[in-house]
Amino acid sequence: MKKKILLIGLTLLLAISLVVVGCAKPAPAPAPTPTPPPAVEVIKWIGQCENPATSPNFITFERANKKIAEASGGRLVIESYTGDAIVPADTEIDGVHKGTLDVGHGAFNSWSATFPTAPMFTKMVGGPTALQYYFWYMVGPGLDLAQEMLDAKNYNVMPIAVDAEVPEVFLYTNFPITSSADLDGKKLRLLGDEAEVFAKFGVAATATPSGEIYESMSRGVIDGFQHANLASDWEMGFQEIADYAYLSGVRQPTDVFVYFVNKDSWAELPDDLKALVQEVYWRSGIRHYADWTLANTEIAQKWIDYGGILESIPSSVEDDLVAAASAYYAERAAEDPFFAKVLKSLEDWRDAYNSAYPRL
Repeated sequence: MKKKILLIGLTLLLAISLVVVGCAKPAPAPAPTPTPPPAVEVIKWIGQCENPATSPNFITFERANKKIAEASGGRLVIESYTGDAIVPADTEIDGVHKGTLDVGHGAFNSWSATFPTAPMFTKMVGGPTALQYYFWYMVGPGLDLAQEMLDAKNYNVMPIAVDAEVPEVFLYTNFPITSSADLDGKKLRLLGDEAEVFAKFGVAATATPSGEIYESMSRGVIDGFQHANLASDWEMGFQEIADYAYLSGVRQPTDVFVYFVNKDSWAELPDDLKALVQEVYWRSGIRHYADWTLANTEIAQKWIDYGGILESIPSSVEDDLVAAASAYYAERAAEDPFFAKVLKSLEDWRDAYNSAYPRL
């Protein structure tokens, strides 16, 4: 009897166990290993602007390159360096040509020794305004003519966009200017064709690099200089070394800075990144103009409060300068067919815009 009871108990226990096991949830299947996202190819470029870190040109260059990295999702990273960091300042075009730099940012007038017509791609005494120059490059023949100039010297360089620069200060000096005769015998920092034009007034020109102006002026090595504008030059401390800042839109209506790339680096860039780089640089160019026109309207009073004398250059000096420049350009055009071609393009562009937009 005890054996039957024990057997019945074991049978019930076994049945209960089977029921419990049958009701238990099966173990979940292991989750599949997620597929990692495809690796993003990061393209790294080296870029250099010819000017120091406090200059508006470098600030714009660095900001644009950061925007390219952000907008590309990190696919294109352009390291921004100031003049002298990778190659000597004002030789960025050679650095890009040789492939030491992938992209450069500078003014063509810095390379007049290699390209005699180069200054015309930067500025022209009495020539197009900043916006007119900007549009000459963006929707006119500017980039094509610049490429023609570079290709003639077999440079492995392609210009792709420009910055619109505000008119420069006519001159910073430590002497008053009441007529063009006051320039006779003075040693001034001037670049490009301006050096030749001012020579007609007895000026001895020197191409002092931007970073050496302060010391040269302080020591009396130069009597005056052209550089940029009141806002950027305040940051460089020029209010400390110049008594006078003469203002005018005639000597240098603009100072075009160009974004130029190594052709091989550009060819290796995917098409979508090429489009992105150009759009960012073009947008950066007009943003640069907006920023610095505003900055100059706000900084003028600081110069006055500091003790600086801000005056418009006498109109007689403007007239003499334009006359001297016109004679110089005519001489150059008679000797150099390509110079004549670029000069005519710029004059026609300026005149067409002036006929429709006299104050643009």
